[in-house]
Amino acid sequence: MQYQMKSKIILIYSALLMLTINLYAQKHNGHSGNKTTLADPSENDYDVKYLRFNLNVTDTSVHISGNVSTTAQVVASSMDKYVFELDTLMVIDSAEVDGVWCPVTTTGAFVRTLSLPWTLATGSFFTAQIFYHGVPPPGGGFFNGVTHATTTHGTNMVYTISDPWVALDWWPAKQSVDDKIDSVDMFVTVPSGTVDGSNGVLIGVDTSSTPGFATYHWQTHYPITYYLISIAVAPYVEEKYYHHFPGSTDSMLIQNFFLDTATFYPSNKANFDSLGLIIDYFDSLYGRYPFWQEKYGVCYTNLPGGMEHQTMTTIGVPYTWTIAHELTHQWFGDCVSYDLWGDTWLSEAFATFDEQMFYNHFWSPAAGLAHRKSLLNSALGAPCGEVFVTDTTTSNTLFYQPTVYYKGQGVVTMLRYLAPEDSLFFKGLRTYIQTYAYGNASVANLQSVMEAAYGGMNLDTFFNQWIYGKGFPVYSVRWNQTGSNVAVRLVQTRSCPGSYNTTFSTPLELELHAGSLDTIVKIYNNLDTEWYTFNWAPTMDTVMLNPDIWTICKQNGAIIHDPELGVTTISHGTLKVSPNPSSNNWAVDGLAENTAMILTDMNGRTIWQGKSNKGTTEVPGDKLPPGDYLLKIGNGNTDSIKLVHW
Repeated sequence: MQYQMKSKIILIYSALLMLTINLYAQKHNGHSGNKTTLADPSENDYDVKYLRFNLNVTDTSVHISGNVSTTAQVVASSMDKYVFELDTLMVIDSAEVDGVWCPVTTTGAFVRTLSLPWTLATGSFFTAQIFYHGVPPPGGGFFNGVTHATTTHGTNMVYTISDPWVALDWWPAKQSVDDKIDSVDMFVTVPSGTVDGSNGVLIGVDTSSTPGFATYHWQTHYPITYYLISIAVAPYVEEKYYHHFPGSTDSMLIQNFFLDTATFYPSNKANFDSLGLIIDYFDSLYGRYPFWQEKYGVCYTNLPGGMEHQTMTTIGVPYTWTIAHELTHQWFGDCVSYDLWGDTWLSEAFATFDEQMFYNHFWSPAAGLAHRKSLLNSALGAPCGEVFVTDTTTSNTLFYQPTVYYKGQGVVTMLRYLAPEDSLFFKGLRTYIQTYAYGNASVANLQSVMEAAYGGMNLDTFFNQWIYGKGFPVYSVRWNQTGSNVAVRLVQTRSCPGSYNTTFSTPLELELHAGSLDTIVKIYNNLDTEWYTFNWAPTMDTVMLNPDIWTICKQNGAIIHDPELGVTTISHGTLKVSPNPSSNNWAVDGLAENTAMILTDMNGRTIWQGKSNKGTTEVPGDKLPPGDYLLKIGNGNTDSIKLVHW
């Protein structure tokens, strides 16, 4: 989901740079202040298996009438009442369970209870059918169940949004993210001349049973979370074609519903025609589009953003990066859904991450970097922000842009940066999708999969700091160069002092700059004050912190060239490491005896530790894979020297 007020894209052609500035609107409705999981514990007594909708809807009013049948299995030891959620503005005409009429009682604003004529045993199945009608709560757009809108050309439309818990505005629902519905039949009767777009496959359109009306029958057999069920009604023009997967005889349906206006097609259609290309790219990253045997498409509305309804996104912003964001949700959020409302980042952060992946692949690396930079700047606006949502009582906190989206995508970027090889990051995500496909996953599940993909790397510190910790590191940087010896000193503070004072442990990039020359070095920081030394001959003019925006961090003040800064901070001015680079071991000379030494990889994992000898100390490297390493020296291990292994 991506909701916004305004998006402005500036292209600076001479530099091939694209900067995207997103300003997002915050909306909520009356249901948002008192809902964390289920409205009533009794809703956990059953597991929903199948839904059958029979609805009457027009494009000119939010009034809805019809019935919804829910087939479920009892999972409690016994069950003598059926509890569901439906706003009291929606009038229940009658209710049945397995064909037997049942009385309905109402508690509060939306909890409905059917008293069953018999007690159902665990494991038994039942079907509850609710007949109802009414006008849903007023409002429109995000976090409101049903919206009626009129375009500037006078075209009417009605569409639904159920995220996060406003399905109850328009149908009798169990609003549980971890109870996926196995299959759905959606019958929507609309006035002739209008079209309904919904999830799954269009089975047929009945234009003869009710004169002046048409009934659209959609069907999905992929498990679906309640808030991803949708309808959209307007005088749409259907555009569909089959997309063929490269290297395969398989194909999938792409089916879009557009408003056929003189302005829409020339301005926006070309962006949506790129869907096949974007699908192919994301397939290469995460595995085949998970709902390919049904379809993917969009229903165009006036929604100020997009909502990732499964197999058919409701969208009102035609930019290609928004299209890419919503498409990513089909993998992250729809196919693999989160276990807890607090983990909305498992959906939104990955979709936001793929915005910059889209830019990088289809526009240019400079465009991807510019987008990452704009997202980082937005994330830095929340100095005490947490990615995990601890206050799940409002839509504003569940979908808080600076943390859930922007900081979250930065965490995904850092998880990629931690990978021993870039391919292992995407291999891990493919395994995550395959393992939890069509179900739910937790942060612990993601961590376990990525640890295995990274060869057993322990990611406890990473997830504890970046998902559950507050804020980010803030760095003061000083540097000096003596001959070919370069020293850099980092002083780390935290953006949220008092609330989170644990030192962040994170890899970080520095760019050594000398006129038209530069080089990138990867370091690992896990101390409040840490020194790094490098061997680089060009005469430097500055150092740059985090140039490629791999890490969530902020620079405190200007980077300072400090001529008083020693290249080393302990008494080892005659320190020599040879050979460096090395294809075998390294010989270290010039250290005082018993000086502490720790060899780590660039992700901070300790590979070897020991103390210096009176003369030469050998640091083992003969069994190490090629790459960069850090040798930390001194009892406080505050001085680091970069070692290279061929």
